[in-house]
Amino acid sequence: MNSEQLLHFVWQYKLFYTNNLRTTSGDEVDIINVGILNTDAGPDFFNAQVRIGNITWAGNIEIHNSSDDWYAHHHDSDAAYNNVILHVVGKSSGRAIKDSNGRVVPEMVLKYPEQIDNRYAHWSNASGYVRCSGYLPNMQKITRDGFLDRLLFERMEILNERVETLLTEFNGDWAQTLFCLLARSMGFVVNAEAMLSMARRTPVNIMLKHAEPIQREALLLGQAGMLSTQAAQEEQNEHLRLLQREYEFLRIKFNLTPVDVSIWKQLRLRPSNMPAIRISQLAAIIGAIGSNFESSLLSMDAKTITNTLNVSASEYFDNHFIIGKTSDSKTTKHLGKQARQLIIINTVVPYLFAYHHRYGNTDELYNTINMLKSIPTESNSRLDIFANYGLKAENEGEAQALLHLYKDYCQSHRCLQCRFGLEFLAHDINTSTANNL
Repeated sequence: MNSEQLLHFVWQYKLFYTNNLRTTSGDEVDIINVGILNTDAGPDFFNAQVRIGNITWAGNIEIHNSSDDWYAHHHDSDAAYNNVILHVVGKSSGRAIKDSNGRVVPEMVLKYPEQIDNRYAHWSNASGYVRCSGYLPNMQKITRDGFLDRLLFERMEILNERVETLLTEFNGDWAQTLFCLLARSMGFVVNAEAMLSMARRTPVNIMLKHAEPIQREALLLGQAGMLSTQAAQEEQNEHLRLLQREYEFLRIKFNLTPVDVSIWKQLRLRPSNMPAIRISQLAAIIGAIGSNFESSLLSMDAKTITNTLNVSASEYFDNHFIIGKTSDSKTTKHLGKQARQLIIINTVVPYLFAYHHRYGNTDELYNTINMLKSIPTESNSRLDIFANYGLKAENEGEAQALLHLYKDYCQSHRCLQCRFGLEFLAHDINTSTANNL
């Protein structure tokens, strides 16, 4: 059993038998360099080096399940394949392989231990997302830790692209970018995009120029469209009336346009997660970070940032969950510890990583990574899957790595691009045995 993807894997990691290699025409072959995997259009491996007979060739490698695939994919008429020095196949049909110049391309059948096919077949038939689960408990710690570090860096690179997209949108304005990231994070999945829409319409420099907490809160609640609802208009509350007057002044002065209030989702939300409360807390966070908004976080450690995020919604929300509707209960709406931790993980760390990545601050880049590793992780169902297989996250850095592994590798069945998959397929494989040709 083989697939073209598996053949790529076997070739890339040189898991094939290397003794007594020959082309289908009988010439001796020595693989000096397998080349570099190409994930774009064109031959599968670039810059390979092989010796065929007495001649050493440098060029590209093309891999197929069968000789006939060369013609099925029309490589015989594509000049991009004229620098292929070896056609590697799982099975040869005996058909001569020619490029668009009519040159005969040497072909070699790739032979490798049957164990690899058996393990690959196990993957194909295994149930569940973590297909190599039986191997994970026996993995060496150095392999485990090394791959988790790589996965964490991959995760940070993905988040870095999101920050860079916002930074480009706001013409390099780090303050507005950070504000949008914080707003999105305060939406906590359900209202994340609504919060981002509101933040995009709200210049953060306006808030930074107005030091009074009520002005910041009025600006955000007004931009959220919540101060003009019928319930807000009907409630007789002094604080609410002051918010409405402040926002009307700022709206006219700065020519602001609020979002449509209908974008906010409130159904089945926990009371503490209602959008008006989160918006009030966001206004408090902006004030807590201070006027040096975009740079203040750069000098803080995780503990200081956690303390900075320890804010509450304004007193109005002690007995309100929705603007204009009084609640019977009265409690201060603190931003909880878990919520603060999520903001650090999903916003602060990606922001710091993107900043140091852009300016080449290597030491600070790794300090940012270590900030994640200093945060204790919270258990969740996906992490529990790995914990059950002996791969328990010891900190939030490892948790983020495992979540990335689950989403971008396990769920997508990218086992052949996974270091754990490589270890599973390759362990105890002996490729020194000569081919039986």
